[in-house]
Amino acid sequence: MTSARARRLAAAAVLAALVATAGCGDGGSDEERSPEPVETTSAETTTPEESETTEDDGETNGEIFLGSDSEEPSASAIELPRTKVGEPAQGVVEIKAPDDGTPEPLRDEQGTIDGEDVEIVQSCAGEVPPCTVVFAFTPTVAGPYTGELTVTLADGTTVTAAIHGEAVEGDPTDTETPDTESPDTETPDTETPGPTTFEPVTPEPVTTEPPTPPEDEPPAPQTT
Repeated sequence: MTSARARRLAAAAVLAALVATAGCGDGGSDEERSPEPVETTSAETTTPEESETTEDDGETNGEIFLGSDSEEPSASAIELPRTKVGEPAQGVVEIKAPDDGTPEPLRDEQGTIDGEDVEIVQSCAGEVPPCTVVFAFTPTVAGPYTGELTVTLADGTTVTAAIHGEAVEGDPTDTETPDTESPDTETPDTETPGPTTFEPVTPEPVTTEPPTPPEDEPPAPQTT
């Protein structure tokens, strides 16, 4: 009985040791467990298409509003950039449509400056506004010039905008006026003479010596 009991105690001790070892092993595995990867979000990158703005970066030289049921058609003056004689000046005009209703398509656009037709570079004919009309004009003489641009809708309605510009002989960007200063002329010094003072001149005394008496001449010999 003693040996059997000893075997049972030994078996129980071995089992307890195994249980303790297993428990320590589990704890070690929890401590040594590698941390879960942290989910990182990369910075959002915008593509060139997304970064593009819908606004037109180009500058316009004037606008034409086609009008609506509540607003009359209107147009701003088209100011062309200053250019040199013989070089074309380009005008960019934005054709605006009303916010309410369906705008009429454009039938045609025509422009004249000082009686000469302008060159339509980009047309809106057949398009439904908003759209852009681009025209060019080459001045032949120096000085300011005027004209007008007329757009015609499909129903025959027309809207006209005035055109203004200027041509110069030299560099169109040179706006400085020539130096018209007269050359410096030196003026002679004109000093005002002060009062002249005359000092009295003391005349030197004139000494008159008495005439020197003639020397005694020997008496002339007397003749008998």
